[in-house]
Amino acid sequence: MPASEHVDESELHAFVDGELDAERRRGIEDHLHKNAEDAALVEGWRRQNAALRAAFAQAAKEPLPASLRASKAGAGRSFGSGVNWARFSPSKASSLRSMRRADTSRRTPRRSAVAVSILTLFAGAIVAGAALLAFTGPATPPDKAVRLVTAPGFVTRAHIAYLTFAQDARPVELSAEQRAELSAWLLERTGFGGLPDLTTAGLELLGGRLVPGVAGPAGLLLYETKSGVRVGLFFERAMSEAAPAEPPRATPGLTAVEWRAAGLAFVLLGPLSGEAGQAAAERAASEVLR
Repeated sequence: MPASEHVDESELHAFVDGELDAERRRGIEDHLHKNAEDAALVEGWRRQNAALRAAFAQAAKEPLPASLRASKAGAGRSFGSGVNWARFSPSKASSLRSMRRADTSRRTPRRSAVAVSILTLFAGAIVAGAALLAFTGPATPPDKAVRLVTAPGFVTRAHIAYLTFAQDARPVELSAEQRAELSAWLLERTGFGGLPDLTTAGLELLGGRLVPGVAGPAGLLLYETKSGVRVGLFFERAMSEAAPAEPPRATPGLTAVEWRAAGLAFVLLGPLSGEAGQAAAERAASEVLR
């Protein structure tokens, strides 16, 4: 992408949503590498998307509340009463009185169902707001905010990338069937083009993609177990950050193991037990050092 070419906000949104073709996507990646302000904006959108997915992942699997089912059924009955009113004639006064009594008896349940629906939506908004605050953190003075945005820890960046893409409809940009192209692309952009073979740890490679890093693009490889559990291997240039004394943990249910090799920081992250995560990380580390 020429340095003078303008990138508007709609293209950045399309980039985050995975709606650009390969050539334009790489042009946007070059632009973000040179433009820290737009890169921070894109990263913020990705964090918001991840927060919303995490907030509503469980709620999306739950059945429709009984109150909403009752509201839906009541709405269907009210249309039935409308048909009866259209057929009314003066010779059927007794039927009119019975219909009015039936309609009156339904008002209270319908009003209750509507009230419950409003409360449910309000509670959902509170949950979403709490999730966003948990990811973005409270407001801080500008000097502290800059440090938090531009230099989060490796595990934090790996965590954000994993939550953003692991369960996405298109989790990788290049699949495992495109190994040669994927390896060359990652090597050119991140300095590491290895694709560790983790089949002995029960993990099959799905593919990989670029994600934002601090000093430049970072890489994310995604693996999958036979049962469909997805595990990510995040890596970027280590710079001067010291390696952790102990393998860190991410959010409940996700285990993260971090290590350093060949001037890079690696984080293996996924819903694995501590033993399984450590075994997979050791296998990946041995592949990296080959």
